[in-house]
Amino acid sequence: MLIVQNRIQVNKGFEDRFEQGLQRGPQEEKVPGRLFFARLKTDEPGVYINMSAWESREAFETWRGSEAFKRAHGGRQLEGAISGPPQLTVAEVIHSEGSLTSDSA
Repeated sequence: MLIVQNRIQVNKGFEDRFEQGLQRGPQEEKVPGRLFFARLKTDEPGVYINMSAWESREAFETWRGSEAFKRAHGGRQLEGAISGPPQLTVAEVIHSEGSLTSDSA
């Protein structure tokens, strides 16, 4: 399994605009090989993380070269909101415990 994090620094005063832009964006498509996706707002002012879990590195790389990737990353009007390029971290899971979802329904 592969975990991918994309850390995004949003300029002060643009937080609401950034969050609203994410909410109004296209619905996340069903992506082959993607197990989980979440957008996180950290405790650090203006820092957000897009996090995903993938069945394999191959599934992630296939998505990065897809039309779905282009749709997910294009067309958002957030000029001036983001401070520099997002910081991508890709990590292979070597040990895990528990689940990303709650089984108590």
